[in-house]
Amino acid sequence: MKELGVEILLVLADTGDAGLRYSNVRYLTNFRIVFGNGVLIFPLEGNPLFLVFSTLGAKKAKELSWIKDVREYNFNLVSEVIQSLQSMQRSWEKIGVAYLSTLPISLHQALRQAFPSADLIEMGPVIEKLRYLKSEEEIKLIQGSARLADKAFAEVVKVIKPGMTQFEVAASLEKPMREEGGEDFFDLFFSGPFGPGVGIDCYAPTDRKIKAGDVLLMEITPRYGGYWAQLVRIVCIGKENKELVKFHRVARDAITAGIRHFKPGMKLGSAAQEAKKTVESAGLELHPPMGHLCGLDLIEARVKLESEEILQPGAVVIFHPPVYSGKTSIFWGETYVITSKGYRRLHKATDDLLVIS
Repeated sequence: MKELGVEILLVLADTGDAGLRYSNVRYLTNFRIVFGNGVLIFPLEGNPLFLVFSTLGAKKAKELSWIKDVREYNFNLVSEVIQSLQSMQRSWEKIGVAYLSTLPISLHQALRQAFPSADLIEMGPVIEKLRYLKSEEEIKLIQGSARLADKAFAEVVKVIKPGMTQFEVAASLEKPMREEGGEDFFDLFFSGPFGPGVGIDCYAPTDRKIKAGDVLLMEITPRYGGYWAQLVRIVCIGKENKELVKFHRVARDAITAGIRHFKPGMKLGSAAQEAKKTVESAGLELHPPMGHLCGLDLIEARVKLESEEILQPGAVVIFHPPVYSGKTSIFWGETYVITSKGYRRLHKATDDLLVIS
């Protein structure tokens, strides 16, 4: 803030937004907003102020956050922010915002009206840079999420059978994760036949019943202590699917080729490029999404062929390069942390393609 001349920073959180607004506030305050909005008002000099929706929200924020001045608001957050800034009795010249792209138009207009000479400075990328490299404490929490995903997969393959719905599979997955501290889950599913010309549409669970001969794809994504990890696995129901065996082999080979570039100093895009070479050498295609950096947000940056991010120790990457042939496709992957010597796979789940009899 000092380097950029920013005198005060507004960090917004909104549980209705899947972007970085939500987790920036948790990163800076240690408070998890579960309903409503919130704004952290962080001056360069002096004590920060945290506006949190409702009496209950403010009470929990006071218990969990290091911020001393926590105040509740009930309905008009915009006026609360403006009044708080005015009460500090400063003619703000540079107001930082994380993020300008998601700043509500009502608040933007109010800031312009109340402080017409102030410049609004984008500060989101500054916080992103702080969050990119995870501390040992953060990595332990991500490891905890990976452990939950592994346990869920190990438990669910014991109970999957024809006739179960995707909802029932989701319940079987999430129960052991919730019991051991899983806060939230982002789980996607596909079940159905697999073969030439058949696409896999992985989405939220439905009441579709699993049938003998189906394949079942599960994107298992728990959040533990605020931090996400992801395990993507496919199983065959009743019998081996020979077409899927080929795709699985290529997907695993692509991951193996890509993670050789998971080293400090390498570009993130290098891993995607190596995976692409491997997939194409097998006569198939590699399509996005290939993965993402993760942490307090599940998607902190995408893994792309052109990704310029330089890998450093503490970066955490979910890598799941999708393998395509016409409409037929699969993806398979897991979570890795970059270390000083290369990488560490955070999961212990098997890489084998299982057949559930």
